Amino acid sequence: MGYAMTLLPSTNSDCQLALAELGDLPPKPPRSKLEPHRELIRELRRKGRTYREVAHLFEERLGLYVAPSTLHSFVKVRAKHRKRTQFELPPIQLASAESPVLDRVSAFKAKPVVRTAKPARFVFRENEPLTLTGNGGEQ
Repeated sequence: MGYAMTLLPSTNSDCQLALAELGDLPPKPPRSKLEPHRELIRELRRKGRTYREVAHLFEERLGLYVAPSTLHSFVKVRAKHRKRTQFELPPIQLASAESPVLDRVSAFKAKPVVRTAKPARFVFRENEPLTLTGNGGEQ
């Protein structure tokens, strides 16, 4: 066949040896062309620049074309790594029991619902064809 089959380490010492070999690997370079400009993007966004303005500035000053949607995705992915508590809503403060709004809401909920039946448009008789009623459904 010509293919060498690599097996997973089976013992603890084999695992430690494999981890030691992985530790010697050089770090991976960043995958995004925007990574070297991360702080610049952050500062421009803090100063209120739009993604479109940042993209235009990159093309004009750095000669680097980047779409505004790419900038947005870059910022969004890195924002996920921040604390999630920044994006939580504050806790709901319950209104006092004496609130006039709550009184109106409870009165509205207590009001009975009255439904009126729609008048029939047709008169049905078993051995005759359907006929329209002339006076809004009353026979």
